[in-house]
Amino acid sequence: MKQIFTIKLESIPAEGLDICSEWDTRVAAEIIQQDVCGFKISSPLLLNLTFSLLAEKVIIEGNLKTSIETTCVGCLSEFIQPLDINFHYFLCPQSAAVFEAEKELQEDDMEVGYYQGGVIELQPFVREQMYLAVPQNPHCREDCLGLCPTCGTNLNKKNCRCSGATNTTDSPFKVLQQLKK
Repeated sequence: MKQIFTIKLESIPAEGLDICSEWDTRVAAEIIQQDVCGFKISSPLLLNLTFSLLAEKVIIEGNLKTSIETTCVGCLSEFIQPLDINFHYFLCPQSAAVFEAEKELQEDDMEVGYYQGGVIELQPFVREQMYLAVPQNPHCREDCLGLCPTCGTNLNKKNCRCSGATNTTDSPFKVLQQLKK
């Protein structure tokens, strides 16, 4: 598949336009590299897009598939997280944008985007969808046991001798234990 990054409005026929595009791992990584993030792209990014015209507005229905390498917040191990994202946007020309100094965003506003000069740049939409799909607190598996709070052993790989018992003598919560008695 070919890598497609921009769509000209004039190339969208009245009956709509379907595009399948594959962005290699290097290109996909460049899209997010400009930002500091806690993950790396680990597989090619597959895009399936449908463009429909509504006067000068454009409706984009899409699906994005890729995998990312990230760190588990429980056990601190690296793991691969697949992403399969369905999205849609309602794009208006930039000249139609009404900017207000302070405006509370509604849920529908999140699906609205803008294009400029008769060209739709796909990279910002792809970047946005990836960031929205990446979990804030990723876990390598649903039942991740994490690290032993005493010795730091990864409990997913082996049990430790402390059996998860915490050293309460150095705990800042020792006062609470005294209150409980």
